[in-house]
This record gives sequence, structure tokens and C-alpha cells, in this order.
Amino acid sequence: MASSSSSSSMASTSPHGSYDVFLSFRGEDTRDSFTDHLYHALNRAGINTFRDNEEIDRGEKLNPEIGRAVKESRASIVVLSPNYATSTWCLDELLSILKQRKESNHFVLPVFYHVDPSDVRKHNKTFAIQVKANQRWTDHNVDQWKRALREVADLAGMVLLGPETEFIKEIVDTIYNKLDRKEVHLPLNLTGLATRYEDINSWLNRSNAEFLAICGMGGSGKTTLAKYIYDSNRKNFESMSFVEDISRRCKESDDLLQLQEQLLNDILGGKKRKIPGVSQATCKIEEALQTKKTLIVLDDVARRSELIALLGTGKINTQSKIIITTTTENTDNWFKFPYRRCQVYKMKLLDDDESLELLSRHAFGCKVPMEGFEELALQAVRYCEGNPLALVMLASSLSDDNTILYWKSRLNFLDKDFDSRIQSVLITSYESLPSILEKELFLHIACFFVGKDEDYVVKILEHDYCALSEMGKHIVRQESSKFPTKRSRVWLSSDSYKILSKGEGSETMEGLAMDMPMLRAEKIAFKSSILKTDALKKMDKLKLLQLNFVQLTGSYENFSEDLRWLSWLGFHLRIIPSELFMGNLVAIDMSYSNLEVFEPPMVLQSLQILNLKDSHNLFEIRNMWCANLCKREQTNLLVGLEASSSLQPTFSFPLSLHRLYQTGASSQT
Repeated sequence: MASSSSSSSMASTSPHGSYDVFLSFRGEDTRDSFTDHLYHALNRAGINTFRDNEEIDRGEKLNPEIGRAVKESRASIVVLSPNYATSTWCLDELLSILKQRKESNHFVLPVFYHVDPSDVRKHNKTFAIQVKANQRWTDHNVDQWKRALREVADLAGMVLLGPETEFIKEIVDTIYNKLDRKEVHLPLNLTGLATRYEDINSWLNRSNAEFLAICGMGGSGKTTLAKYIYDSNRKNFESMSFVEDISRRCKESDDLLQLQEQLLNDILGGKKRKIPGVSQATCKIEEALQTKKTLIVLDDVARRSELIALLGTGKINTQSKIIITTTTENTDNWFKFPYRRCQVYKMKLLDDDESLELLSRHAFGCKVPMEGFEELALQAVRYCEGNPLALVMLASSLSDDNTILYWKSRLNFLDKDFDSRIQSVLITSYESLPSILEKELFLHIACFFVGKDEDYVVKILEHDYCALSEMGKHIVRQESSKFPTKRSRVWLSSDSYKILSKGEGSETMEGLAMDMPMLRAEKIAFKSSILKTDALKKMDKLKLLQLNFVQLTGSYENFSEDLRWLSWLGFHLRIIPSELFMGNLVAIDMSYSNLEVFEPPMVLQSLQILNLKDSHNLFEIRNMWCANLCKREQTNLLVGLEASSSLQPTFSFPLSLHRLYQTGASSQT
């Protein structure tokens, strides 16, 4: 239990900053325990929380970024732990927080973690300010800190008196209520989906069925609706999990395991868990599903086997709810167990009135068409056939020029003979992109980067990526309907295998992807798993190359010098070949490799991302010259590396890295 008292609720007119909550804490006391659990609990409740994760010596002066984060937050939680007052950094943070409280409607919640409020107020006994003799702080600074500690101790706060789990839940509830998040407003992209939202909320609150399958065509709003249901019901569940892109990622065992780990960590909270295999993860998820009242969204499930891999076949907590989105029309055989009850919700397309409102909002910024555009708007609505994604994309492309002449020319384009009206609408929005560079970027993303991490690639497809991805691939297929070698991008592993095995290729090719585990899973016949580099010699313009667990023999001089992205999971060699040109690479992903030493043969002029995680033989990274780090302060070099238990990696970097991420080893900078 927590002892608490409350002050008046924050006004709903409080301006929304970049963060909901700023979290102030003493790292050595609580970073990897209480504060970490609190941070994740706040985010699971939809409360956007800032915390400073720097492990390095912060120095004496407060970073301006911290001051900005405090100003951009609506509230602060100050975790007062035994060593809080020994950090001048924490004390300056507290000054900044209390200043913001005076200047704006900034709510401050003190949390007394293994300290007594009276000790904080008097700053004595176990809670005393400690300033080192060689530091520049004056008596004036110390007096300011003492006043700040007295002030924060006098605020209504919460004192840990029992189990931490319950205490954290009470903190989250307090912040949630202070942020006044009770009223739900449908966002712009849910225009026309209000009745669907009410239908599903009714299932959440009244139905005895634990499962809901939302079925419908791509772009019909399934994922958008599920996300909003998820976000607006956070407070009603003990734990939450939203798992995306399941159908694609379940085809690879490594990705499936990542999905399982995400689901398990979301349900149980706390420190992230690493599970050795898929079957073990399924068992642990089954156990976890029985413990907590959980809301889970499984997005884009294509088959029953994916459901069983993620949820197992056991019973779940009777208060839990699981939402599944799928394009599969018949899901009856997915739920053969009597204790797993599923309600099916057929996603209805929008009617004409709903479609007209959605199109008008995105094209004109209001609920109805502008004067003179009524007939053209109705014509556009008919082309989209009630599909929300098509309506939004078409409206966005039409809004570039709100003249009747422009609208007529764009809509006339849709009268051409395409296989699908909806796909032709999406192609219209592609054609409206203002530059060739943007069109090329879109095709790269549609063919190769859907589902990648947001920090890994410029992410321009935030919602309904499946339909947009298919549209992009449709455009590429038109380059040559019969011969993949003549296309600019090849993403089907079976096509890529034929190209590499036959030594084919062309100057038109800019991207190629091949996944050997996927070929095996789909039981596609192939003669050898070891291929030659000959075909790459003909791909002078190749910019994107993805090879998952593919072994190549031959000269590495054949690789294109235009290559920007090299993703070679399971790279089979022990060292990087000296003849491989890497000078223009922006991103290198060699996860799960056999590398023992990573030593680039040249200066990596453009490198921004390096991922070597789960390369268990790797013991040294050497001669990492990254020229761009000298020029651009905002560039981060990310290294994901899991160190072997017997071999500790050494790093020979001639210049300091902005960030070095390691999994299974302590951070180094």
C-alpha cells in the first residue's frame, strides 16, 4: 500500500507538451529496479514518459536537454531514494521541476522510496546533501537545494509501505487521473469508424468471449481501429501488449521468437527476458496469460498456427481480452477449444455519407466538400468503394491543388483500366508524389523496409502498410510482368534465388532480397544453398541488398559501389573480405554472423547504423573509421553486440562514438 493524498486535478486545458511525465531519480539506487518498472508501467498505460538513460558521468552542469524535457512535460515524478541528495545533478533537476511548477500548471508527485518524508524535509540522517570539496558549488547552491527538498517534502506525495507492484499501480493511477485522460475523442483517421469503435467497446465491457477477431480487407481500418481501442482502454487492464506484423514475421523463427519475447515481457513487465527457443516461449506465455488481466492485440494474423505459437492452447485469465486483426474471412477452426470463446466482427466498409466525410476532412479540412466540388467528391468516393485507406490517400493527393481542373485530371486517371479500383486509387497517390526521389524512396520502402524499426529507416508508412506495400510492389511488377531480372527491385526469395543461381542480373536492379530460411519453410526446391557472386557483377546500380543466411562464393569485388544498405544476417565468413567496397554504406546489419573480427577495409564515409547482435564468435571490432561522425553531431552509430561468455570484445575506435549499444554487456562510450 501507499500512503497518499491528492491535490486538485490538472485542468483539461493544460497545454500538451512533448511528454506527459518527467521522471527524476537517482540512477545508482533505482535505475535497474523500481524506476525501470515504473517507467514501463507508465508507458503501458499510455503515459509518454521521459527518463534520462545516460550511464556516463554527467558532469556538474545540468544538460540543457533535461531542462527542455521538464518544460515540455505536463507532470513530474520525483523518486526520492536514499542517495538522491548525494547527486548535484538530481538536485538541479529538482530545482528545474519546482521552477516549472511555479510557472505553469505542472503537477509534481514526490515518491518516497525507502526514505522518510521528514528526513527529506530536514535533509538529515539517511538523506543528507553531500558536496565534494573539489566541486564548484557555493553555499548559495546548497541553500537552494535545501529549500527545494523542504518544498518537495511538503507536497502531497506517496510513501512505499508495501509491495512495489501495488505501489507502482497506485502511482500510475494517480498520474493517469491527474492528466485527466477520461474523455475519449475519436481522432481524424477514425472518422466514419465511431460505430465500429462503440461495437468493440461493447464487446470489451459486456461479452463473455475472451477473443475478438476483426476480419476485413486490407486498408479497411482494422489496425487503426484496434490501435485506438488499445490506447483508450489502457487504464482498465493490468498489462497490455500490441504485437504487429505477425503474418510476415512468423515466417522466420528468429522473428517469431522476438514476437514471443515482446508478448511475454509486455504481460509480465519488469526486466526483459531472453528465451532460448520458440516452444519454451509458448509455454511461458501460456503460464503468463493465466496470471494477469491483460489486453492483447495481435495484428495481421493469417493462420491458426501463428495464433498457437503466440498464445499456446491453454486457458487465459477470464478478465483478459484478446483482439485479432486478419484478412482471413473464416476463422472458425482457429478456436477449437471450448474454453476459448471468440466473437467475430466483420469490418464493414464505409457507407457513402461516412466516406464523403472522411474524404472531405482530409481534402478540405472540414466535414463537407467545398462549394463547387460536391460532384467531384462523390465521384472520388465511388472509386474508393468505402475503403478508408484509399479515401485518405486519394484525398491527400487531391488536396495538393484544390482546383476543379486538377481534381478532374486526377480523377480521369482512375478511369483507366486497372485490375482493382482501390489499387488504382493508391497508385494515383503515388503518382502525385512531387519528385522522382520521393517515388524511389517509396518503392524502396514498399518492397524492402516494411516492418523495419523506425530508427532503422525513414518510416513513411505508419498505418495500413500492407495495402500500400502491395501497391508499391504492383508498380514494380509493371516494369516487367514476366522477367524479374528486368525489374528495379526483386523481393521474392524464389526470384532472387533464380537470379543468383543462374548468374543473372541487370543494370536496372536497385534492390534485391533473399531469405534462405523462408525458402526452406515454403519447401521451394533448390539445388544448392551456396551461391556465386557472379550475378552481382551485373548490378551496377544496386543500392539495397538483403541476404538472410545466404552463403556466397566468388569475388566480393563484384558488389556495387552504390550499395547503401547491406543486411546480411548469418554472414558466414570470419572476417570482412578486403575487396568488399563499403565506403557508401549507411547501414550494415550482420546479426547472427560467424564474424570473429569486424574490420572494415576502408573508411566508412556514410555509416550510421551497425548491428552485430548475436554474433557469438565476435571478439574484436577494429579500425572503425566513420568519417560522418566528425561532420554531423546528430549521427549515432549503433552497435548491437552480445558478448560471448568466454571472450570479452575489445573495441579499437579512433574517435569516440556517440552511442554504443550492447546486449549482454555493459555500455561503453
